[in-house]
Parts: sequence; structure tokens; C-alpha cells
Amino acid sequence: MSVAVALNAAAAMAETYRSCAGWEVGGDADAPPPCPDRPNCVRGTIAADSGQAPSLAEIADAALAEPRSRIELRSDRVLIASFRSRLLDFVDEAVFVRRGNGSIDYRSGACSGYYDFGVNRRRMTRILARLASTGGEIRR
Repeated sequence: MSVAVALNAAAAMAETYRSCAGWEVGGDADAPPPCPDRPNCVRGTIAADSGQAPSLAEIADAALAEPRSRIELRSDRVLIASFRSRLLDFVDEAVFVRRGNGSIDYRSGACSGYYDFGVNRRRMTRILARLASTGGEIRR
């Protein structure tokens, strides 16, 4: 294993993640951070029609199918993925938190700027579509 891969794996297993937008999330978080009052952030809830939301491992696979993505933190309850834009190197982050009732709350937002031209909404739509294609109907 290369040093870079080992460092990424260590960061992905950290107990607390500090976002480039300034918020912090621990591996035991109860909810994703709130979206700021800007159009570059989306929130929602994932729950399968059968009552069982996809696992965080399935969500990680769906998120990693996005270009230039990586997992920043993974715990029993929390998954954080980051996505880098191709041209200007902007960073977006998605936080997924499993709730006590089995559903998963998510937040996906840009680290900087005000408007993202719908990039986060479209990315989450693709991730949710991947989850639906592997595990049944997803309600949002």
C-alpha cells in the first residue's frame, strides 16, 4: 500500500471531520450540518420503500462512482464524501447520517461560493438513482 493510500485510509477513519466550509462532524453525529442560506446546498432524507435504507457501504460505492470523489470519514453512522470539480478545483462535500429509525439524512454542498449551477442537486440525483437501481425504490 502506498503512503498516500495509507494516509487517505487513516483520514477516512478519523473520528471528526473538519469541512473546508468550516463545520465539523463527528462519527457519532445525529444529523448533517444545516445548509447555509445559499442555493449551492441540498438536503434530504433517504428511506427505502421497504423501510430499510441502503447501507453506508452502498452509499459510499454510489458516491465513489462520481468522478474525482473520495471518502473523507466513515463510521457506523456517518459517511462524508468529497468531490472536486474538473476545471476550477472547487470542492463539494456530502454528509450522510443514519438516524435511529434507519433512514439516512443527507446534505451536499459547495465549500465556497454562492451558486453552483445545480451541481450538488444533480450529483445527489445520480447517487440516489444508483442506490435505487441496486436496492429498490428510494423515497426522498
